[in-house]
Amino acid sequence: MTKVFLSFDFYGAGNTGDDLMLEGFLDCFTDPDIEFHCCVPRNYLHQQYRFPKVKFSDFKSRTEISSQCRIWIGVGDTPVQVKSGEWFINRLEADSEQIKGMNSDYYFAGVGAEKEAVERKEVFINILKSVNHIWTRDKATTDILLNDFSIPPDKISTSSDLANISLERIFRSGDDSEDRKYELGFCYYDENSGVKDLDNIGRFLKKFKKGKILLFGNEINKKGNFEYALYEKMFGGFRKYLYRNIEIYTPDYFGEVKTCKLVEHYKKCRTVMTSRYHALLTSAWAGCRLVSLERSSKVTSLAEELGIEEIKKPFTLEKLEKGYDQAKTIDRNLLTQLFQNANESVKGLKKLIDNKL
Repeated sequence: MTKVFLSFDFYGAGNTGDDLMLEGFLDCFTDPDIEFHCCVPRNYLHQQYRFPKVKFSDFKSRTEISSQCRIWIGVGDTPVQVKSGEWFINRLEADSEQIKGMNSDYYFAGVGAEKEAVERKEVFINILKSVNHIWTRDKATTDILLNDFSIPPDKISTSSDLANISLERIFRSGDDSEDRKYELGFCYYDENSGVKDLDNIGRFLKKFKKGKILLFGNEINKKGNFEYALYEKMFGGFRKYLYRNIEIYTPDYFGEVKTCKLVEHYKKCRTVMTSRYHALLTSAWAGCRLVSLERSSKVTSLAEELGIEEIKKPFTLEKLEKGYDQAKTIDRNLLTQLFQNANESVKGLKKLIDNKL
């Protein structure tokens, strides 16, 4: 039995994109001789039901459990980033120091990098020295690692986001546009939202007369300044009686076992406008018309990969209305290629693991 340690510990916190990536990765593993372990600093019961292939444990057991694993894998997300605070870089530094004293192999699968992380260049270069091989989720990430962080080319393979694997299965039935209840789905979050941008977003939503609007979040956490805090400020309380065409929706993240249930509302939206990476990708697979709202380099890169225009800051009412009018769906062949790229990357990783068995 080969023990594999999943070193990223953000799973189960409430971000549906994290679940899509992890599920896509695990879907590729059917080998009973591989035992996955993951330690998270939160209640993990919902994750244990959702991902039975992984043995989740409390964070206090992390050093003991990880030390028993011959292989470490950081699965998904954007480890090379600074916009979301110091927590990720602190975890990566601690992991890098631990694995230096171990006889274990360390891989990153389906990961992204933000251009903004160059401000901590030396720290990330030191961290990435500990990683045997990196499968990136797009060419933009590969270019950043090669050109801005001077990572050797033989340590990098360009692939696609791991969520493409699970999304291909979830939305395999294709388009069902006749059943789309909401004319617009809106999912907005930004670490650095400007007052004028938020005011103009509010004006756009309040003036929207073309049908029903569904406000939802990629991050379901109602604590902190995430999507739902913004929606409540705009449309909570008595305001919900003034704008009856607007509905705020929260999936049952902590109670639902099946990941597909967390994203089924996408199929009810004809158009989706979002600043969230995985909301944009999920909307593409769900057959929605897409509008990307500028937030960070990773979202911009995905918009470019999907071949859609991105609304740049500062947001204005005119830009938002024009973006909605020019929204378009994504060619299924392009999405299928992303799925195949992601699938091949995990196959490459599996081959390396098999050589260790």
